[in-house]
Amino acid sequence: MSGSPALPPGVEAIPALRRSAVDPAATGCRADITLAAADLPAAVRNLDAHRYFLEDIAGLDTDEGIMLVYHFDRFEAASRVVLRVVVPHADPQAPSIAAVYPGADWHERECFDFFGVRFTGHPDLKPLLLPEDLGIHPLLKSRDRHSIYDLLPLARMVDAEDRPAEPAGADKESE
Repeated sequence: MSGSPALPPGVEAIPALRRSAVDPAATGCRADITLAAADLPAAVRNLDAHRYFLEDIAGLDTDEGIMLVYHFDRFEAASRVVLRVVVPHADPQAPSIAAVYPGADWHERECFDFFGVRFTGHPDLKPLLLPEDLGIHPLLKSRDRHSIYDLLPLARMVDAEDRPAEPAGADKESE
């Protein structure tokens, strides 16, 4: 699709289930990538090699599983990238990225606290904010979960190159 924004440096090499260039004016990001948990370490090493830093890691309990949302950016130019990994409720685990980004240690521990996600390879996975004997993960929902497909716009669920082309003669005045 020729009118799509360009992907920021290093993003095209990330192994992705779905990859979209997005409008930074509308989203604050330049790329939105969904990948398998097993591909997360390679993706993160690639971003680190292109001088990205980790902003945060967040969790979201959805029908499909727990979505981990990683935000990265660069100091050299606004190139915010979102990586999304969905882990199943039955076995919520993802590889730790703390070996590449030591600051991920606390973010991963917080996701462990609130969602019960186990980060394999984490140097010290224990609760960060909650008592160790609490026995629950308070942000896991027992009902009223929403589907990822209801939460994210279609443009973020379909690869940019897979979206249908603009119809011939479509009105372009809104650009």
